[in-house]
Amino acid sequence: MGKKSLKRFRSVLSYTVLVIWSMVLFFPMYWVVITSFKNLKAMAGHAAFLPWVDFQPNLNAWRYLFVERLDWFMMPFMNSVIVAFVSSSVALVIGSMAGYALARFKFGRHNNAIVLGFMAQRVFPGALFILAFLVMFRELKLLDTRLALIIVYTSGAIPFIVWVMRDFFEGLPVEIEESALIDGASRLIVIFRIAMPLAAPGLVAVFVLSLIGAWNEYLVAVTLSFSKAITIPLFIQMQVAQTGYTEWWNMSAIALVSVIPMVLAGMILEKYITGGLTFGALKG
Repeated sequence: MGKKSLKRFRSVLSYTVLVIWSMVLFFPMYWVVITSFKNLKAMAGHAAFLPWVDFQPNLNAWRYLFVERLDWFMMPFMNSVIVAFVSSSVALVIGSMAGYALARFKFGRHNNAIVLGFMAQRVFPGALFILAFLVMFRELKLLDTRLALIIVYTSGAIPFIVWVMRDFFEGLPVEIEESALIDGASRLIVIFRIAMPLAAPGLVAVFVLSLIGAWNEYLVAVTLSFSKAITIPLFIQMQVAQTGYTEWWNMSAIALVSVIPMVLAGMILEKYITGGLTFGALKG
């Protein structure tokens, strides 16, 4: 086998593997989409994959979501939007400032110990703290409120942001900041006009990851919220308990609508996310 034939074979093999793997990854989303156009009869029969061939599609799930239950759906949707964006924003401000401090200032010989202390809580499973959260927020009369979820999600995201942003700030040239300080700029001006703009890819990357984590979180939400502060994951789970059987078509429609904010955020901030996630691989 010549070099050209070997190169062509490798190319064909690579594309074949990529196509097959892409189909494997795409199939669950395809299944959710077609399921949103099914009904109980279509789900109870044999597995149906092709609309108008294996089953007759209908808009019952979408009518249920946007006509019959729109007001009911908008409450958990807005809860998720507010809780996820507020908690991620607050965590980003606190975590990035702490990361900058650990990157630029020396706290004796304990910088690494401080970072490890932040990350220590990430080692333990969330279920370990859930009872303490329940008792604490019950005493504070914050059960079933957005504020309780924001506090928990913020505290959970801060250690991750501190850990990532500390390494990110350490990779930025300190000479620019030192020149600004010599020219009379205050430390706050250096942080907000020099360091933060340079760290924009990292900031966006950790913000989006924190946002996704808060958006998809279930355990804390199901423990601390009952009716007023329920989020999208809880709303999807509620489709099982209403009729005694799983309403897969309604759950699929809700799931598709619920991913729209995350998809839009990812598309808008794509170039920053890519730069932030690849920074560590390129550093040094």
